[in-house]
Amino acid sequence: MKLVFSALAVVCVLVVGCASVPAVRPGLSTTTPVMQNRDHAIYDWPQRHAEILEYNRTHHPDVVIIGDSIIHYWGGEPAAPRAWAPLAWDDAFFGVAVENLGFGWDRTENVLWRIQHGELDGIKPKLIIIKIGTNNTGLNTDEEIADGIEAVCALAHRRQPHAKILLLGILPRRDEKPPRPVITDRVNQLLQSRLGKISWLTYCDFGALLRQADGSVDAALFKDGVHVNAAGYEILGAKIHEQIAILLK
Repeated sequence: MKLVFSALAVVCVLVVGCASVPAVRPGLSTTTPVMQNRDHAIYDWPQRHAEILEYNRTHHPDVVIIGDSIIHYWGGEPAAPRAWAPLAWDDAFFGVAVENLGFGWDRTENVLWRIQHGELDGIKPKLIIIKIGTNNTGLNTDEEIADGIEAVCALAHRRQPHAKILLLGILPRRDEKPPRPVITDRVNQLLQSRLGKISWLTYCDFGALLRQADGSVDAALFKDGVHVNAAGYEILGAKIHEQIAILLK
């Protein structure tokens, strides 16, 4: 598939200034680490966590990608019970050793628990990619979700201070209700405005690539209300591959 992108369709913010760490607002559900097992019909959450810890004893990834089911069921290793777009995965991460730290149904607070309990320990990745937050929509406010995502970035940086971080904005959802702006837009705007002084982090919002010219979601790129299909993964994978090449240059 030949992919053509408009340079104006993607927002990426790479900062070369202060190396500050985002302030974390305690006491929120989005910033309080906790386990979950909401996707137990498909996989066992604690078991996958244990598999990640074991994987880190024998593998040395250059890149780790942290996220929810959109990442978990994309492809790669440690393998999930299903892989929705393994060819797009291979294209996105061609030439680098990559580890999939996606967990179906994860929210920001679940990623915090996983990092706090060792999933970034014992390895030395050059780049950490983070894509989380969509499962917090409908439960938390835009401010709370942004706080949770920032807390994930801050903890990842503390665990791996020499790694660069690529933060992806929350993707559009096919089940979003018009009119815009929707909560994902507001969260992404908060993230972009708050991360302007963090030298170790690059923020990219690829959401426009999954929308029509009028701003509505391109349903042809989604398999359901939340997850992109193979064509959507091709688009996301190409942009992630592009950022990997820039950040690991």
